[in-house]
Amino acid sequence: MTRVKRNKGLYEISLLKLVPYVFVPVILYLLVVVFPIINAGYYSLHNTMNWQHIFAGFYNYRKLVTDSIFWLALRNNFFFMFVSIIFQLGTALLVCVCFVQKKVIGPKFVRGVFFFPSIISSIVISYIWKILYNNQFGLVNGFFTAVGFSFMRQDWLANPHIVLVSIGIPLAWQFIGFYLVILLAGVTNIDPEIFDVAMMDGATGMRLFLFIVLPLLRNTINVSLIICISGSIKIFDVVYGMTLGGPGYASTVLAQYAYSVSFEQANYGYGATVSIAMLIISTVLVTWFNSLSRSRSNAE
Repeated sequence: MTRVKRNKGLYEISLLKLVPYVFVPVILYLLVVVFPIINAGYYSLHNTMNWQHIFAGFYNYRKLVTDSIFWLALRNNFFFMFVSIIFQLGTALLVCVCFVQKKVIGPKFVRGVFFFPSIISSIVISYIWKILYNNQFGLVNGFFTAVGFSFMRQDWLANPHIVLVSIGIPLAWQFIGFYLVILLAGVTNIDPEIFDVAMMDGATGMRLFLFIVLPLLRNTINVSLIICISGSIKIFDVVYGMTLGGPGYASTVLAQYAYSVSFEQANYGYGATVSIAMLIISTVLVTWFNSLSRSRSNAE
């Protein structure tokens, strides 16, 4: 009995030592994630007048439904989501095919070249491309002039018809390497014996990738798609650095609109409402995608 009580006492002491390691992350999560969401929800139910918060109920949410700028910003977010899925993840997948088929010379160097833009600050990238797009001395217009296509010269960031494409190009370029690293990590986790058996059965080249590698990368691709979706809803820095949401509201996105309403117009209540809408939209899209992927897995 004495030995049992002694072991029980040591067990209780060891649990007490773990308390700080358990509660500190929980408290940090509450302070950094949960409390700001609750605070934003509180502000979204108020209007800000002369720095006074006046309770307004669901007025801001009713206003949001009829706000044309909000819907334009949401449409722009969906455009960047399309760019992210097709050009970031799609290009990364194509490059991953080349790696699997061992058609890449100097794979470590190539991987580093693709990954390098993703470690640069988005604000820095936005200013670099802003210089490249400059109407007077930018390299893009200079290139078209040098090859005899002067008619292609544009004010790339001031034309509302092409500004989203102009922003989408550096956005796609920046994160191709990020998704490439994720996909290659998924490939390295595949048992090499699977490749050996598949090649013995005659599966080589594109057939090997389509029927062996791609199904085994499904979970990795799903995670990458979730990152694409959530990242496209909260995109801010590249757009703000290149155009400030202009010309007019042509390139405005939800995060930039929330920032503008909150800090430039000092309407914190409506800015919080836009932020809550971003959270709801992102949660709905990610939940829908997860349920869709699960239903496909169960069907197979």
